[in-house]
Amino acid sequence: MCEATGATEGKVDTGNRDMEDCERIRREFELLFDQVPCNIIIIDRDYNIVRANERARKMIGQIEGKPCYQTLKGRKNRCDECTAAQTFEDGRQHAGHHVWHSRSGQTLHIHVITVPLKRDDGTFDTVMELAVDVTQTRKLETGLQIANHYFEALIDTSMDGIFALDAKGKVTLFNPAARKLFRVGENRVISREEVATMMPKGFLALVSDATKSVYLPETEVRTIDGRAVPVRLVGSRLQHDDRDMGMAFSIQDLREIKTLEKEKLESERFAAVGQTVAGLAHGLKNLINALDGGLYMLNSGFKNGSLERIQKGMETIDRNSDRMAKTVKAFLNFAKQATLSPAVINPVVIVGEVIEVFAVKAEEKGIDFAYELVEDMAPAPLDYDILYECLSNLVDNAIDACLEDSSKDTHAVIVRTFEEEGAIVFEVEDNGIGMDYEVKKKVFSRFFTTKGLNGTGLGLLMTKKAVQEHGGMIDLSSTPRKGSIMRIRLPRHRLPHPKADSPNP
Repeated sequence: MCEATGATEGKVDTGNRDMEDCERIRREFELLFDQVPCNIIIIDRDYNIVRANERARKMIGQIEGKPCYQTLKGRKNRCDECTAAQTFEDGRQHAGHHVWHSRSGQTLHIHVITVPLKRDDGTFDTVMELAVDVTQTRKLETGLQIANHYFEALIDTSMDGIFALDAKGKVTLFNPAARKLFRVGENRVISREEVATMMPKGFLALVSDATKSVYLPETEVRTIDGRAVPVRLVGSRLQHDDRDMGMAFSIQDLREIKTLEKEKLESERFAAVGQTVAGLAHGLKNLINALDGGLYMLNSGFKNGSLERIQKGMETIDRNSDRMAKTVKAFLNFAKQATLSPAVINPVVIVGEVIEVFAVKAEEKGIDFAYELVEDMAPAPLDYDILYECLSNLVDNAIDACLEDSSKDTHAVIVRTFEEEGAIVFEVEDNGIGMDYEVKKKVFSRFFTTKGLNGTGLGLLMTKKAVQEHGGMIDLSSTPRKGSIMRIRLPRHRLPHPKADSPNP
């Protein structure tokens, strides 16, 4: 009896546990159904929504018992791309993209997966639809597409050449401007090796190892057929989260700018010539008047038999004829179109010759003469004769500035030559009379001299012209009664190309 009773009690306990397990599973299913991070709806064969989870109700509203196409999409009839219909038709899982409308009227982009809810015998009357809101993702995709089209348009229409290499060295971008500059056909594929030959030597390796953009304001690249082109070049290493993504390059063709610079230089030269002609005419007029005066004294001396007047007349004629010849010669030298004859030489050699000549003159005038030279400067393509004249002119002016200054007991001229940021620099410093603001404004731009009849006013104009023809610039800093510094700066990358037969140092 006890065993029987015990057995009966054991069966009851087992049944209770099964019921408890079923209830637990049901609660877990309900919890999962409502809390899963996506919308879940159950649809029958009439496309009515049988059930929806909490997330779907919050998004759409009370939707049970209503057709899915009406509730979710505001349609009167079932949509053609219905994934639920596809699942009802073949009993398989299907996925698709749908557009829903939220309870607030917002348009939602939904990614949908439908699966059949099959019985043990494989039949089913309902499908479960799992729907994920991808509206924000869709917006991001659209934004990325717009940005991509925008940047593609910018790159394709850019006047500058733009190209890029990926981390493996494959050329992934070569815009039309780059193809035009490098003379590369529209459909031709460019290799990394070809890019390396077109770039300045070692530039790809330099960019690859750099931590920031590498900028060359003026350099040269080679077209695919070997032609040199002056350009401005920027290379950047591409990284994301310490991951190497490759390299990108921007390149500006400077040929037109170089042409304009040359034309501007010519315009400035001719403008200076015009100004000089006006000043020259005035100076020659004064010299002619002086010659007339000398001739008058000479003639009157002959008539009166006065040797003293004859001698003074001859001296006047001789002095002013020399001045006239000097002025006309200087003007002709400035006005003519000079052709540079650059040869590869050490810049210090030119300065050494100038120092040797003017050291004697400075010593005779009681002026301390010093120089600071960097003897091991690298050779450069320079026109020796023209730069010799330029430096001679600056040193001669510095000595004259010291002679004109009576406010100091001692005077000095210092000549310096050094290299700074890729440029050869010549400096001539003096502690002479100096220049005020008005003089500094005129000194390079017009027929002007502070030496009276002893100067032509063309020296600094000729010096500026010669320096510009070397691709450089000249500037002046000066303070009245303290002195001046004339500085010639010749960037190496802008120097003229030496002739093929020019000697090496």
